[in-house]
Amino acid sequence: MIEGCAQEAVLHHVKGLDPVMISAKSRRIHPRDWGVRTKAAVIATVPLIVLGGFGGVQITAEMQRASRTAALAEQIAVLPSIMQYATSVGANVAVAEFGLSLDRNNAVFAADMEPIEALALQNDLNPALSEEISRMLADGRELNQAASMPGNAVPARIEQMRAFGMQVQDTVRTLVNQAENANALDESGRLLDLWQARLIPFDQAVAFTQVLADSDQGRKMLETEFASERAALAALRGAEEDHQTLTDLQTEAEHRHALLRSPTTSETRTPDLTASLLNSVEAGDRLLNASVNRIVTTLNAERDAARQAAIRTAMLVAIAVACAVAVTLALTNLLVSSLRKLRDGTARAAYRDLPAAVTAIRGGTDPATVTIDPIEVDTNEEIGQVARAVDGMNTQAVRLAAEQAALRRQITTMLETLARRNRSLVDRQLALIEALEFQERDPERLQNLFTLDHLAARMRRTGESLLVLADTRSRRASRVATPLEDVMRASVSQVENYERVRLGAVPPVTLVGTVVDDLIHLLTELLDNSLRASDPATSVLFLVSPAVEGGLLLEIIDRGVGIPPADLERANHRLTEGAESDTQAARHMGLYVVGRVAQRHGLRVRLRATEDAGAARGVTASVYLPAVLVPGTGPEIAWSTVQRPRRLPVDTVDSSSYHLH
Repeated sequence: MIEGCAQEAVLHHVKGLDPVMISAKSRRIHPRDWGVRTKAAVIATVPLIVLGGFGGVQITAEMQRASRTAALAEQIAVLPSIMQYATSVGANVAVAEFGLSLDRNNAVFAADMEPIEALALQNDLNPALSEEISRMLADGRELNQAASMPGNAVPARIEQMRAFGMQVQDTVRTLVNQAENANALDESGRLLDLWQARLIPFDQAVAFTQVLADSDQGRKMLETEFASERAALAALRGAEEDHQTLTDLQTEAEHRHALLRSPTTSETRTPDLTASLLNSVEAGDRLLNASVNRIVTTLNAERDAARQAAIRTAMLVAIAVACAVAVTLALTNLLVSSLRKLRDGTARAAYRDLPAAVTAIRGGTDPATVTIDPIEVDTNEEIGQVARAVDGMNTQAVRLAAEQAALRRQITTMLETLARRNRSLVDRQLALIEALEFQERDPERLQNLFTLDHLAARMRRTGESLLVLADTRSRRASRVATPLEDVMRASVSQVENYERVRLGAVPPVTLVGTVVDDLIHLLTELLDNSLRASDPATSVLFLVSPAVEGGLLLEIIDRGVGIPPADLERANHRLTEGAESDTQAARHMGLYVVGRVAQRHGLRVRLRATEDAGAARGVTASVYLPAVLVPGTGPEIAWSTVQRPRRLPVDTVDSSSYHLH
């Protein structure tokens, strides 16, 4: 039964339905039960996640830098409007004192203020800077309104304008200092220097008011402011394309200074002073716009570089991830392919090739010609080494099978030799006993001789059993076709207490000669077992009945203690499977002898309980003879009228166990 279970497990494994594999599916939650692909995926996923995380952080940082730089470029692009607005406010404040005639109306101021107000309302602008710009606009409006109202002292308005100019300078500085680019910061410094130079005329206006009042201090202040303007303009540095504009600005400053120092009336110098101031403002605007454009261009270039860096980083991360996935998949496929070859080759060797090789060697095939195909893994890494180790293990298994087969043949030869020698001696002993029986007249001694004769017969049957277990047939010639009744009576005559056997009517059929001796041996073993396992006061029935497909059914029925169902199942398994893997084979040699004889001639032997219900009482041994062994059977043969009992009377029997010795 154990062997049957093992064979069933092997069958399930070969068909891919191994119960162990099925139960393993429910344990796949644990990492050690994951497949190779799953483990490789997990191993590759961790660094890919880290790589993707670092790449994502880098890409996000670059995109944020590009966004900040683009927003700053848009904000700095409004600087010309801020400076134009501040210049317009300053012009309105100083125009009356210089005696200039400028056409600055509210519509022009509104046009200057629109982009500045839009800048102050931007969401991405620093709240403090937004508030500062709003305050600058409000202060500019107040100065513009105060300039048009009479009664305000000119020096006070000029001082307010100077404070307003410094406020604008601080706003511009705060705005341009947000840049992180070194070139943009350098250009921002030149922009602030240019704006500082533009504020100097307001100081000149203050000094000029005192000059008009015929003040020596005012004239000294005016000269000082002229010197400051010259120094500021001389210190200005710009790009190569700004050199001419800087020269024009310096020329107009000198011309304006000359006009302010001249003793002419305001009506005479007003047109020239107005033209000079307008030329200076225009030149300054060109410089301011050029500087702002360079800053914006630099920031736009930085924005584009940041975007390209983000795209480049994204492409590098994508390529790295794709390469890692491709390499992981390729290596995983190689690993899984080798493991599958190792698994399939090992399973093929374990469940097909190796059993076939062992069977062939046991069947007498030369071990040198028996080989097992190597596992198809020709690599030198660990899997290949395991494959070579499995191949070596298979080779050793074949070698051990060959040694075991040689040992079995030696033991079989020894058993056969001992059995034949024992049988020769027993035959001589039987011949001597028969001679003594023929000559003996004393009934008591004759009975003793009969007992001795039966013991010798049992000894001969034991020798024949050894020949059966050694898978060796008797050397004597096969008998001729023999009547079934003679075979049954011959088996009865070889057991002790033969008088307890009740032989039913036997049909006049004959058996082929090749089965006669072995069938007598088989029936004798069953009869002897039934007689010893049942009460001496009971009888053992030996009946014949027709069977399926033209065969015969011989039944030996006793009324012994019976066999429990589990033991009965194991006994039938031993009759069917043999003693190859049964650790209890030595205790049940009779079962294996009967099973071996039955397999040799295609007989079927089965044990069952005699009773159909209640406690098991007695055992019925059934022997099926196929029609090929009983030629000439048919419906015209008269069968025994003795019916096989379905429920025997319950007698007092001993408790001896039922088994074949």
